[in-house]
Amino acid sequence: MFEKSNYYNFDKVYSMNGVYNFIVGLRGVGKTYGKKVKCVRAGIEKNHQFIYLRRYKEELKASKNSFFADFLDEFPEYDFRTSGNEAQYSPIKLRGEKKREWFTIGYFMCLSQGQSFKSVPFPLVRHIIYDEFILEKGMTHYLPNEAEVFTNFFNTVDRSKDKTRAWFLANSVSIDNPYFIKYGIEPKANEEWIKKYKSEQGPFIVCHFPDPEKFKEQVYKTRFGQFISESDPDYTAYAVGNQFKDNHNNLLAKKLPNAGYVFSLETKAGTFSVWRDWVENKWYVQERRPKQELLYTVLPEKMSQGKKLLFYSDKQLQILRAGFKSENMYFDKAKTRNAFIHIFTR
Repeated sequence: MFEKSNYYNFDKVYSMNGVYNFIVGLRGVGKTYGKKVKCVRAGIEKNHQFIYLRRYKEELKASKNSFFADFLDEFPEYDFRTSGNEAQYSPIKLRGEKKREWFTIGYFMCLSQGQSFKSVPFPLVRHIIYDEFILEKGMTHYLPNEAEVFTNFFNTVDRSKDKTRAWFLANSVSIDNPYFIKYGIEPKANEEWIKKYKSEQGPFIVCHFPDPEKFKEQVYKTRFGQFISESDPDYTAYAVGNQFKDNHNNLLAKKLPNAGYVFSLETKAGTFSVWRDWVENKWYVQERRPKQELLYTVLPEKMSQGKKLLFYSDKQLQILRAGFKSENMYFDKAKTRNAFIHIFTR
């Protein structure tokens, strides 16, 4: 899975023919580096183009100015430049020409402005690199309905021709992101690959969470690796061990048989059933739902006949928050717990 330089190797992912490809984890193993090199090489050799995508204009500005800096030695026969929002190359043999010809191999774009490109054709684009699609804590916020926004953007580029592949690259920061929630992606220990929406052509979604063991050896040989392993085990688990910070077992427990059903609650992360053990005064929240249910939603746009809207100040949510605050609430999965923490903390 790693090349001679211990950088990430995309060959196995390519062989699976996924359309949405998620490569998540292992800070510093060259996920972005490797994908950029592949796209630039395809641009030079096959006249294919790519889109390098970031969420906001401010992120994109910093990234595009240094896009070529780290892999120039991979292409010694070519010069590269950023011209406006285009990535371009030119053979070095043309350096002396007055009107030197430059060839466009890619575009720099931000998802927040995706709507403005709806009428723009991209017939040569084969790859979309969405870098750092999972937000680090304390950074900017996700776009409203971001997974749907990206799908609209992808369709604008691909035009239903099945020519384009999307590459979502990020560190293992949080499972509580719009894409994992939307597509039910749940990373598990010792499970490197997740494939979803399978067809004869292959899975539409391919997720890879690389095994960190080989990379650990490389990191721990450095002074920095030795330092963090001793001084900051939490950071080490995340940056080196490929562990998501919010994918832990705290407050996870199976619902006991004597817990009675109370109601079901629709959230941005899905709909969950709420149960209560009145004797032990414990609450249980789980993804599995009963056939007959009393349904509430915290999403105003989802309110309908038979589905009541709950506000943050309503009694039902106040009672749930009290149970959570008193450490008497348990969840079936980390995904479920994270969904309710959103509700409790707004």
